[in-house]
Amino acid sequence: MRSDILASAVLCNINSTVKEAKTRFQRWMDKDERIPPNLREIVYVAGIKYGGVKEWNYCWSKYNSTVVPSERKLLLKALGVASDPWILQRYLLTTLDRNLVKPQDVKVVLAMVAANPEGQLMAWRHLKAHWHYMQSVFGNGTFTMGGLISAVTSHFSTDYDYHEVSLFFKDMNVGSGQRALKQSLEMIRLNIHWVRHNEEAIYAWLNNYLLRNNTGRLKRGSPSNPKVGGTK
Repeated sequence: MRSDILASAVLCNINSTVKEAKTRFQRWMDKDERIPPNLREIVYVAGIKYGGVKEWNYCWSKYNSTVVPSERKLLLKALGVASDPWILQRYLLTTLDRNLVKPQDVKVVLAMVAANPEGQLMAWRHLKAHWHYMQSVFGNGTFTMGGLISAVTSHFSTDYDYHEVSLFFKDMNVGSGQRALKQSLEMIRLNIHWVRHNEEAIYAWLNNYLLRNNTGRLKRGSPSNPKVGGTK
């Protein structure tokens, strides 16, 4: 529970938490100082989200050099929270090379980039552009393709999103992913409904909170703000 709260604090840019996590990340990168296991995910996320190419490349090199599965998974997920679209695009392209990202980890990369406000549309466009390649890797007879559909569309929450996904797959053979596609479209509809009924209230509450704490006002559409309706 505590780690979940700290992770949320990092993603929401709570100054004190971010500062401590970034300091630990810097010491890890500069001096190879050990990070307590229960704080690693938070520190990795802070270093990558509020860092740049240098920090991202360092974690990528660590991902490639470590043989501990749990550590590799943490790094693989953290690499998807980068704030620079160029870095995210480069990360997505690694899913096209089995020597860089194993097929079983492709879904993790797509899901993390799709959950990132900066990468949500990029992940969807990546899947569309390379759909046939993904099919050649995973085949239509597995549930993996359905998992990829769910991964990149689960945060969609507009009518435009719904119609774009529907149109793309209208004449597409998704094989065993048909059920996942149907569920994904249903989830987008639920997200649309949720946003319509809750967005204004949450927006007003956040603005009041920020004003009370003298931290300014919330900007609509700001990439740094979590997208309402995108989490389950």
